[in-house]
Amino acid sequence: KQAMLPEGSELIDNPVGTACGFALTIGKAKFYFTPGVPREIRHMLEHQLIPRLLAQSGTQAVVRLKRFHSFGMGESRVDDMLKGAEDLAEGGEVKLGFQAHYPQLETKLFGRGQSMEELEARMAPIEAAIRERMGAYILSEDTDTLESAILKAMAGGTLAVAEYGTNGAVAGRMVGLDSDGKVFKRGGVGGTVRALGRALGLGEAHDQTTSSTAKAYAEAVADTSSASHGLAVLISPANEGNSGEGMVQIAVARSGQETITRSACIVGGPDRVRNGGVEMGLDVLRRILQGLSAADPVDFERKDAS
Repeated sequence: KQAMLPEGSELIDNPVGTACGFALTIGKAKFYFTPGVPREIRHMLEHQLIPRLLAQSGTQAVVRLKRFHSFGMGESRVDDMLKGAEDLAEGGEVKLGFQAHYPQLETKLFGRGQSMEELEARMAPIEAAIRERMGAYILSEDTDTLESAILKAMAGGTLAVAEYGTNGAVAGRMVGLDSDGKVFKRGGVGGTVRALGRALGLGEAHDQTTSSTAKAYAEAVADTSSASHGLAVLISPANEGNSGEGMVQIAVARSGQETITRSACIVGGPDRVRNGGVEMGLDVLRRILQGLSAADPVDFERKDAS
């Protein structure tokens, strides 16, 4: 069905997906039709549609989109943090915008110039300001992801994961990118905290989602998998005792080094708590691998949680 285009239409190539776009002239109007996947739309806009529209308007220019992916800060906080950043571009025509897709925030720079070299040079001071002001909250840039940042930072190390209350999402995200299995060694998911402990060879000693349990599970999954790093993410869902919030316990075990733990009470319903907890677990791992603090607060955790 994707090949069935209207008669007289012009195909628009989609190198990052299977569904093409197409252009159609009706009367004096030009219509552009795109795929529905956001990543594919962005690529088609940047490389196909915007250049066509500029050419039709008689404007000779190139366009560039720069993206920063972050976790832990909301749009209003980042907006305040980046006030005045746009003014760092000489000659203007560089716009700053945001797209929130919880639990991440995408900060975008869109610029237009006479050449790509000139545009990159003009946008460079803004990009530097964003990196400086947002700091460790930036997960990755452009097409890189949190998972790809972790794989790069592993630097020859290996990873094993133990998780509860996540629907297996932590292991699922890592194994999806590490298809050859060079980094990801094992993922263990428990229907209960106690069942996960038994699977890790710890018997019945742990039955609560506590910091000490996460520490024991991270160390056990690393040891039993012969992995250099063990990550434990344990989530008490929002519908278990605390309506509208859920506890997240994270631990990262490292061969020959102290195990680091992080606790958080995330505000929201079950899905929000689970998605935020999974993201936080992976982000804590990234921060530790990159030599950054794992204790920086996030906007959607309750600050007075014990």
